[in-house]
Amino acid sequence: MRLRTRAGADPIELALQQPSARPTAAYGGAAYGGALDDSDDDLANLATLPTPPPPRARPYQPTAGLTGSVEGTVTAQAAPPPFLVTTCGILPTPRPAARRAAGTQPTPRTASMHTVGGVLVTVEPLMIGRALPSFASPAAVGGTVIKRGCTLAPTLQIVTPLPASVTIHGDATAAHLLATLPTRTQTIELLAAGRVIFPAQLGVTRIEAADGSLGAAWVIASDTPYYALTDDDGRFRIGELAPGTYHLTFWRAPSPTLTDGKLTYGDPSITHRSIRVDATRPARLDVRLAR
Repeated sequence: MRLRTRAGADPIELALQQPSARPTAAYGGAAYGGALDDSDDDLANLATLPTPPPPRARPYQPTAGLTGSVEGTVTAQAAPPPFLVTTCGILPTPRPAARRAAGTQPTPRTASMHTVGGVLVTVEPLMIGRALPSFASPAAVGGTVIKRGCTLAPTLQIVTPLPASVTIHGDATAAHLLATLPTRTQTIELLAAGRVIFPAQLGVTRIEAADGSLGAAWVIASDTPYYALTDDDGRFRIGELAPGTYHLTFWRAPSPTLTDGKLTYGDPSITHRSIRVDATRPARLDVRLAR
């Protein structure tokens, strides 16, 4: 049984016979989202589509086929750090492996030469550097800090390129944090399983517990495209360099000390070295940190 109007007409046939309010309207007119035609007036009323930002300018002259590189090992002479206990609990402490010749037996971990992992190595100046495809942009690196028990991890990381953000993820326990940025100090309430995001600032940011109970994390925000973090054996390598003389900076986060039940930190260990790089073979640079 089909529906009829009071006059006995078929409503579907009436709808088909009724002319559109706008003969040129597509898909039934404005009520159906199709009121635009090919006239200039309609095109002028279109909202301007957002345009993607232009690609970031390279801080150097992009050049393909660069074969220069620098590699080496970072060591330090110091006793293994002690285990520290705060109101949170036992602080996880890295136990460095003593450097020894291949085939020899490990020696007791006393004050001796140790390879150092987690050291940030940067290179400057850069007049010529690696080339990327025209459609590509530098990959975003770093910016995530995770609370794991009694420490904030990783201890040291780089965030690049800028602008970027820093995200702190919580675990099962809430924490009252303090972020020391290059231009200000910011308090952070990190809820259990929570997340906090704030803009990264060019330079060094330290994130720690306000009561000194957690191992701190350092975030270095930079636009440098050439960097490396030493592995557990203290090794690093930076490739695709043009021939020339470069200045390398080695940045190591300070180890904590326990003062009145709170973790405190001194200045970081910063070491500068220069080296000549050519295109035929890797340049070797072994660095011994003062601390």
